[in-house]
Amino acid sequence: MGQPRNIFVAFELLHPEKGDDRIAHTIEGLGCAWARINKHTFYIHGDLDAQYVGNKVWAAMNMDDKLVVIDASKNDARWYNIKPEISEFLVANWHA
Repeated sequence: MGQPRNIFVAFELLHPEKGDDRIAHTIEGLGCAWARINKHTFYIHGDLDAQYVGNKVWAAMNMDDKLVVIDASKNDARWYNIKPEISEFLVANWHA
C-alpha cells in the first residue's frame, strides 16, 4: 500500500464481560507492528489504511459496540456505531 502509517484504534464494548480477545486477536493478526496503549486503545504501525483496519476490527465486534480508527499519518478516520450527532460533528469539523 505504500509508506507505513500511524493508526490508532479505540473501542468500547457494550458487554465487556464477553472480553475483548477477539478484537486483540484481529489487531495482532493484521501483520503490523502494534502496541496496546490501554485496555481499549491500540496503536498500529504498518502499511494499512483506516478503512481497511476499521472494516477488519468492526467485523470482530458486536453491532452494539463502538469503534473509532484514526490514521494520524493521513489525517483520516473511520467510526462505527457512534451517535449520529457525534458523527455529524466529526464530519463537519474534521477538515475545518
